[in-house]
Amino acid sequence: MDKVIKALTRAAVMMLTPRVWGLVWRPVLVSLLFWGVIIGVGWWLMGDAISLRLNDWQTSATSTQGWWSRALDWLIGAGTFLLISLLWLMAVVFSSMFLISVFGMSHINQAVAERHFPELMSHKGLSTWHSIRHMVGWTFWFAFFWLVTTPAYFLAGIGAVIQTGVMARYNQKVFAFDALANHATSEEYERIGRGHNMNLFLLGVAVTLMGAVPTFIWMGSVIGVVLIPLTALLSVLTFTALFTFCGLAYSCYCLEALRDLRAQTPILKK
Repeated sequence: MDKVIKALTRAAVMMLTPRVWGLVWRPVLVSLLFWGVIIGVGWWLMGDAISLRLNDWQTSATSTQGWWSRALDWLIGAGTFLLISLLWLMAVVFSSMFLISVFGMSHINQAVAERHFPELMSHKGLSTWHSIRHMVGWTFWFAFFWLVTTPAYFLAGIGAVIQTGVMARYNQKVFAFDALANHATSEEYERIGRGHNMNLFLLGVAVTLMGAVPTFIWMGSVIGVVLIPLTALLSVLTFTALFTFCGLAYSCYCLEALRDLRAQTPILKK
């Protein structure tokens, strides 16, 4: 447990450096531009049809005398806007996370190694293709168990406990692999995964609980709904920062475990 706290502390200190914050806003900027182009092209292709449908709703609401009809029309419009905003937010967040996981983790590992483990040799036994395949496989695993365990929320909140464990396991498998991709061989990765399984899981629980805090705050806030463009941008930056922090924490822990492993088995240095 001490090593988990040590990794979290090191990650928190490194989050204050300009180099790390560059890893936060760049994926966000790329994701915003990408999905902005997608939405712009979509509106260009279907904007007339959407505008016609909205005009029909407005005409129907104006011609109907019942207040409940106008209220229902308003709720449909507001619900549609919130749904589209939520889908856009999820798309940007997951795109940013994908970019950090595939391309940003190598920079995170390099920053951690230069700061804390400059003597650690890089074997690059795990390629980018292995990282992508590993992440995609565990993402499907995560999505399956997330959907299967969702009904457990009706059992006095047991679903929240189960899904926290599912998310922690996902973080453990994805980030531990990426943290060791640049420096470890496949054999070293397997040995660290087995020998530090519980601590890596506890690290995943810690970062999962941290990621749940802003979600509950903004979802339960009236201001968050009213100022949704601002809160959406803050949400993207917050989740991307948390994702980067998660990568830093796993990199700090796994690279230290790798250093200790090689100190115990010097033959691996050759």
